[in-house]
Amino acid sequence: MTSQGEPENEDLKFFKNIPWCAKHLSSPEVAVWVPLWKRKSAAPEATLFFKRTLNTADTLPAVVAFHHGRQDRADSFLTELKAFVALGEGVTGFPGVLHGGAASAIFDEVLGMLVDVNNERGVRALNGIYMTASLNTSFLRPVPAAPGAVLVVARLAGLGGRKMLIEGTMRDEHGTVLAKAEAVFVRVRTERL
Repeated sequence: MTSQGEPENEDLKFFKNIPWCAKHLSSPEVAVWVPLWKRKSAAPEATLFFKRTLNTADTLPAVVAFHHGRQDRADSFLTELKAFVALGEGVTGFPGVLHGGAASAIFDEVLGMLVDVNNERGVRALNGIYMTASLNTSFLRPVPAAPGAVLVVARLAGLGGRKMLIEGTMRDEHGTVLAKAEAVFVRVRTERL
C-alpha cells in the first residue's frame, strides 16, 4: 500500500485530475495498492500483456487500484478491491465502445488483483499461485471508451479448498453497471508450472 510519505504515482495523478475519480480517491479511508498492475515493474512475474501491449497512451494509459477502510492487521483478508482503468481508442471494437475481449481481459486482471493484494498482505489461506480457471462476462450496456474511464469493483464471493470465486462489476461515472463478471481462480501446484 502507498503511504503518505511516498511520491505520488503518475497513474494516481491522472485519475485525481478526473473529478468523479478524484471524489472516490479523496477519502482519508482510501488505500492505494502498489504495484499498480505491475505495469511499471521489471519483475519477471509482471504480466507482459498489460505491461507492454496494453500500457500505452492509446490503450490503457492509466490504472490505479484501491480499497476503502484501513485494515487493523496487514494479514487480514481484504474482500473488496476497486480499480480505475483509463480507456483509449486502441481498445475499442465498435467506434467509441470498449471491445468485449478487452473488457474481459480487464476483468480478469482486476479480479486477479484481489488475489494478488491478499497474497501480498500475507493472508495464510491463500499461500500459493492462483490462475484463472474460468471467467464469465456479461455485458449490460455498451462501455464507452476513447477516451474514457471506468471503475471496476472486485468482490470475494467464495473461498474454499484451492478455489476462490470473485465477482466484478464495471461502472461508469454515475455508478451505472455496464458489465459484470464472475471468475474462479485456482491455486496451482507449483510442480505443474
